[in-house]
Amino acid sequence: MTTPAATLADRPKDWVAIAFLALTPIVGIVGTALYTWRVGFAPWMLVLLVVMYLLVGISICAGYHRYFSHKTYECAPVVQAFYAVFGAMAAESTILDWCAGHRRHHRHVDEDWDPYNIKRGFWWSHILWIFEKYDPAHDNVPDLLRNPIVMWQKRWSSALLIGAGFGIPAFVGWLCGDVWAGLLWGGFLRVVVIHHTTFFVNSAAHHFGAQSFDREVSARDNWIVALLTLGEGYHSFHHRFPGDYRNGIRWYQWDPAKWFIALLRLVGLAEKLKVTPEDRIESARMTAALAEMQSRLEGAPHGLAAEVGERLQAARTALARALELRRHELRARTAGAGRRVRAVRILGRRELRSARQHWRDAVRLLAATPQPA
Repeated sequence: MTTPAATLADRPKDWVAIAFLALTPIVGIVGTALYTWRVGFAPWMLVLLVVMYLLVGISICAGYHRYFSHKTYECAPVVQAFYAVFGAMAAESTILDWCAGHRRHHRHVDEDWDPYNIKRGFWWSHILWIFEKYDPAHDNVPDLLRNPIVMWQKRWSSALLIGAGFGIPAFVGWLCGDVWAGLLWGGFLRVVVIHHTTFFVNSAAHHFGAQSFDREVSARDNWIVALLTLGEGYHSFHHRFPGDYRNGIRWYQWDPAKWFIALLRLVGLAEKLKVTPEDRIESARMTAALAEMQSRLEGAPHGLAAEVGERLQAARTALARALELRRHELRARTAGAGRRVRAVRILGRRELRSARQHWRDAVRLLAATPQPA
């Protein structure tokens, strides 16, 4: 039987991908810099780059990723078509292939079948995996095979990339008096920026940052990656709760894709946005943090360790009660007992606040303890 590692080792090189990924930075960065130095800079060039980056980037983050890959919400066909057109301009493959690979990544994260397994090295997960021919099976995307917009994009993705991805910026450049500047800034440079910011989710967000919600996998929360990718950097949360339409769950966390999806709902173009219950989020956070704190707890003086342990146990007990109340709330909602739902929800939130307070007390007590040598 062929092993995953053997299959990976036997893959031939994808010279088209290698050439494209090698030449676009030369043209996009060096070519744009030299051309702009020769002809001069105009503000419309930067505006074109930013607008194209936003249109294409949101189609990858909110479209390819959160809608097509994870179905974290439902959206109108016109929105799906928008994602299909501008997503094709990213030069990151079709919706079908992108999502098949991404679902496989989540199912086999950090294992041999993970297409961009971080355990094979930072640069492998960032870009080198694309240098080998990878023809993902579509057995895990039956829903997308039935989607006419997805299949339409599969047929026309190359035309969309070339005709729209480079044609639109060239046309804007022509309107502004410089076709080549438009093509370089809005076409080639934008492709490079989109590529490597997206690639950082596979590499940096599995290598640098905090494993805030799950210490069993390599995914990490990295706010710098979030800034670069319209919110995709809160990756520990995403891997723990891939069905949530958000990545940044706090109001202050940079997640434009989340705000865009919420805006779609506001104007009636999206619905059924999936949100993870707060008690489940808190349970995952506390479990991950406890694993990180364990070594410091073992090195603490006996009396302090006992007191911290009591606080942690109180937090776990309160959280367990909150989770149980959550189950009661769901049963009451199913039974149509509106008043009962509200009462149980209030009790559940009270227990959740109690769990957080006990947890904060434990963390404060432990913070004064020196780390073991």
